[in-house]
Amino acid sequence: MRHQLALLRKCLRDDVPAVVISAKDICSVPVLRRYLEEAIARGCDEEFIEDFRAVLNGFILFQREEPENVKIPDL
Repeated sequence: MRHQLALLRKCLRDDVPAVVISAKDICSVPVLRRYLEEAIARGCDEEFIEDFRAVLNGFILFQREEPENVKIPDL
């Protein structure tokens, strides 16, 4: 997950648009799965892929263990 945090910090510092997706968001797992497929297809390095897989697995685990907290996103 450290790559994701570093990327977000860099975006914030450089005023680059970024998106934050919460594991509470019912749409998050399908979106992250598709992103992972795209990252692999486009040749992202293995360290990034493994880090992202860990993030995705954390989302899946959260949603499995706390289904009552998973909902349609809102602010």
